[in-house]
Amino acid sequence: MRSKFLMVLAVLVHCLTGFYSVAIAASAPSVVQLNAGGFGADAVSSWPVYVAQEKGFFAKEGVQLNFTRSYEQMMALIGGSFDIIGEAADGPILAADKGADILVVYDLSRRPSQFMVLAPGVQTVSELKEKTIGVWKIPSTDQLLTKKFLAKNGIDINTIKFRRIGGSRDRFAALQTRQISATVLSTAYAFRAQEEGMKVVASPADWETFPWTFAVVRRNWAEANRETIVKYVRAVYRATQWLYEPTNYEEAVRILTPITKFDDKTMRWALRGSIEQKIYNLEKPSAGVFQVAAEWLLSEGFLSKPFDTAKILDTKYFEQAIK
Repeated sequence: MRSKFLMVLAVLVHCLTGFYSVAIAASAPSVVQLNAGGFGADAVSSWPVYVAQEKGFFAKEGVQLNFTRSYEQMMALIGGSFDIIGEAADGPILAADKGADILVVYDLSRRPSQFMVLAPGVQTVSELKEKTIGVWKIPSTDQLLTKKFLAKNGIDINTIKFRRIGGSRDRFAALQTRQISATVLSTAYAFRAQEEGMKVVASPADWETFPWTFAVVRRNWAEANRETIVKYVRAVYRATQWLYEPTNYEEAVRILTPITKFDDKTMRWALRGSIEQKIYNLEKPSAGVFQVAAEWLLSEGFLSKPFDTAKILDTKYFEQAIK
């Protein structure tokens, strides 16, 4: 009799355990998987996105980002391979001008995290006349930044040859081998260049407010995933606030060092400089700031007619995220 009682009790416990497991699973919030491109781990403006992932800001919102490094993220976004991308200001303008139905939903950075660095053997900006300068691509915001800097320093832009090299990692390698005479580099690579004796002639403090890195999505995807975008923006915004808190610096170094694959010394210099220079944006996306890139693209002949950036910039996601 006792054994029969115990058997019935065991069955009841098993059934109740299964019931509660199903109930908990049913009540648990589903996680939205986002395929993200262009958020390079070594790109300073991407660091709040990685912090949002590692510190659980995305998880709290029920979002998980799957990162893929890409220099062709805009094409992949339009084709549907990515849900959201990090992109320089020129990318969405040129794509939209050609008919891509895309939307900018967040302004990650409006202060370039770039340093102008001269190749070994080049000592002054004046020596750059008739030399080759490396840029990410042509056209690109770092090319615009370089042109502004050279003109400000009395260099005739028409004497300069610009060469498409790729990201900071590739441009740094091209500097080392003297394939180019100068380029702009992200914070970490600028530090490495300085450690190797190359001359840094401009830092983020020397740049004006400038459209730099944006979060971009397809418009039809945004309409179908409005709440997901709000959650994404809120998580990145909170991660940015967290990064700016001085007491979090050491933890931020521990989080980002293995992700970037930088050594400890480089990581500390890069992160400290990025925070001190206020690289990360906490303000509402601005069509006025974005328009600077459109005006340059028009003046350089990359646009055939004026382009109003306000038509591809939607601030409602930011406004809802931080209210």
